[in-house]
Amino acid sequence: MHRMLTFIVLMMLAAFSYANNKPTVYLLATGGTIAGASSSQTSTTYKAGSLTAEQIIASVPGIDNLANIKYEQVYNKDSGNVTLSDWLKLANEVTKVINDPKVDAIVITHGTDTLEETAYFLDLVIKSKKPIVVVGSMRAATALSADGPLNLYNAIAVAINPQSTGRGVLVAMNEKIFAGREATKTHTTNVDTFQAPNSGPIGQVVMGKVRYNSSVARPNTVNTPFSVEDVKSLPSVAVIYEHAGVDTEMLDNILKTKSLKGIVIAGVGDGNIPDYEKNFLTEARKKGIVIVRSSRVGSGEVSYDYNNLDTTYNLIAGDDLNPQKARILLMLSLLTTSDVKQIQKNFYTY
Repeated sequence: MHRMLTFIVLMMLAAFSYANNKPTVYLLATGGTIAGASSSQTSTTYKAGSLTAEQIIASVPGIDNLANIKYEQVYNKDSGNVTLSDWLKLANEVTKVINDPKVDAIVITHGTDTLEETAYFLDLVIKSKKPIVVVGSMRAATALSADGPLNLYNAIAVAINPQSTGRGVLVAMNEKIFAGREATKTHTTNVDTFQAPNSGPIGQVVMGKVRYNSSVARPNTVNTPFSVEDVKSLPSVAVIYEHAGVDTEMLDNILKTKSLKGIVIAGVGDGNIPDYEKNFLTEARKKGIVIVRSSRVGSGEVSYDYNNLDTTYNLIAGDDLNPQKARILLMLSLLTTSDVKQIQKNFYTY
């Protein structure tokens, strides 16, 4: 009897020791499809952000074996409804949690529609080398063959992997690992929607097994000058999508927006802008509005001074950032400067 009690006590101590030696991952939930629910398992329509963080965690078998999971519901919404205020709130929560010495990593559940933007924003403003992984799903939690549970399991595995440290904000989707700067959604419904057109994934994660095959190329997190500490609002930056026969009257009306500080132009081809928009470009620059040339193409770099646009109108070439991410870098740059040369340097650096 004595031996049996001793054995039970030793087993309990071993279990306690194992639980306390596991890494602690803090899950910050924001809603999205991964928390979505539908009336049918085969329906393509559903209500995003229906499940709580606790319910999402409970849906993933074996997740507790990977790490001690803590969680917080930051907000719960369709990511198409995410605002700049939501970004600032999330950045503050990430900073608070990541600075806790008891927390080893963060996983953020997020809707896929704007997941790439949130990931890049955090990649630029969070000041920590601890792993931060953003994850979502393309199928609602109630769908037949839902991808959310495995995506979340793999995201936790990526977060606790020692090799994830110092890589900035990562995106883990469909067994692939992407740098937050590079990931983008490329298909409306396919589970393999996230790609990195200019660089490819930096690693894979299969059933919790992580393997990296390349490093992150651009400075991030602790190696950027950007900060949103004590920032109450971000500068207003518009995105204009070029197409044949742009209505220049519409463009002129955009310039009437008093709060407008910057414009990203999703140009045709190599960030090209029609000649008949020259008056718009001239007037915008007279108003001090900073303009970045990106491209609607989806991959590739925008060449500096293509068609003499940058030197003629004092514009900025957006390098290989897509329009939505170029907007983020321009907003953060405008927090401290409107100098075109400095912002151009930012685009070639970050």
